[in-house]
Amino acid sequence: MALKSLKNINEDERSKLLKPFLDAPDDQKFGQDLVALYLDCSPWTLARMRCDGSELPYTKIGRRVAYRKADVLAFEKRRTVTCTAQYV
Repeated sequence: MALKSLKNINEDERSKLLKPFLDAPDDQKFGQDLVALYLDCSPWTLARMRCDGSELPYTKIGRRVAYRKADVLAFEKRRTVTCTAQYV
């Protein structure tokens, strides 16, 4: 499994990489590297979430993992809180 670390990229590169995700229709699927960049986590975190059975749905065909944009946005919305007392 070749997971890329996109931690060391600057804001211009980050914006350029995220543009296709942001402009895409909700039913389009994206690889874990781009989703990790959007969610500001590592691809390893997404891999761990898949093993732990997190709320972020994914599709797996063979060795390829893909996330639907609508699922990623819904996951992000569910994880949004307004105060620390909400997060349990």
